[in-house]
Amino acid sequence: MSNRPLILLLVDDEPLREALRFSLETEGYAVATRPDGRPVAAVVIDEGGEGAPEVQGLPTIVLTGDAERLLRRGVSGVSVVEKPLLGDVLSERLSQILPLAGEVSAQPTEGEVTG
Repeated sequence: MSNRPLILLLVDDEPLREALRFSLETEGYAVATRPDGRPVAAVVIDEGGEGAPEVQGLPTIVLTGDAERLLRRGVSGVSVVEKPLLGDVLSERLSQILPLAGEVSAQPTEGEVTG
């Protein structure tokens, strides 16, 4: 069993998902691309064109090309990282929110991740 924090990566675009997976694993995180019953430390969501889904009870980072649009839509309670991702901005944001989350938190199921 790994002591690496598990990040749930909800990204539809396969090239972006695989690039983020590689980057996060290089930074020392374990990565899942769908809920699998393991305790999750944080969720990273690519907003894309569908809007940010709600993930109950987990520290969440939303990747977006338009942070102002998220604010206008009333999205709150998430950390926003603007695309394009430059440098280590995602891993830096994860390191900021994970100490706030304490140890690994919840085990999301398919029903808890809604879009």
